[in-house]
Amino acid sequence: VVSLKLNASHKFLNDTRVRQALSMAMDRKGIATAITRFPESSATQLFPPALDKWHSAKLSPLTQDIEKAKALLADIGWVKGDDGILTKDGERFSLLLRTFPDRPELPLIAAALQNQWAAIGVELEVSVSNYSEIPAGHKDGSLEVALFARNYGLTPDPIGTVLADFGKGGGDWGSMGWDNAEVIDALDKIAATSDADARSESIATVVNALHTELPMIPVVWYQLTVAINKDLN
Repeated sequence: VVSLKLNASHKFLNDTRVRQALSMAMDRKGIATAITRFPESSATQLFPPALDKWHSAKLSPLTQDIEKAKALLADIGWVKGDDGILTKDGERFSLLLRTFPDRPELPLIAAALQNQWAAIGVELEVSVSNYSEIPAGHKDGSLEVALFARNYGLTPDPIGTVLADFGKGGGDWGSMGWDNAEVIDALDKIAATSDADARSESIATVVNALHTELPMIPVVWYQLTVAINKDLN
């Protein structure tokens, strides 16, 4: 899944309503149609349907709602300045997004998000450099926003990756500045048992929290196409 990693301890991003507003400003369908060329791959939640035990049909899908996004930010005290960018306590709502060119669609998606967030008054500067800038920024606390792809389907059960990303302290390619005690406890329970029923309740806790609090904002799911020649033995 292509996702945005947000520094949830950042003074502009530490309110869940801000992260929800940023998510609502995103035109995932447009990005999936124009950039990744799979309209059905727009991510309505973090985990794709292929991960059936982690994908929940009960969640309200993440969709675009510009007016609601503007209202959420206004409720927090953000006011549009003369140049169209929101301000609060004398500071402009300006963020730096880091991404890398190894996956050629990432800079294009970053440019699209730059325009989409501008529609709600958020200025997004994009830095395209080496992928190592993202974990480095996580470690030194300088990272604000990052855009990258994370593979949760590398193994049949993604608990190892999910635990690394959203366990205590987060991870280089997971949450930053965001700790949820219920999620940490649920992940420990999932990792400790193979009982399907016991895991199901804990997985729901994790999925619901990630969907509501959005320490990571999903953009599009990857579609991998495999072709096999019938003459292969």
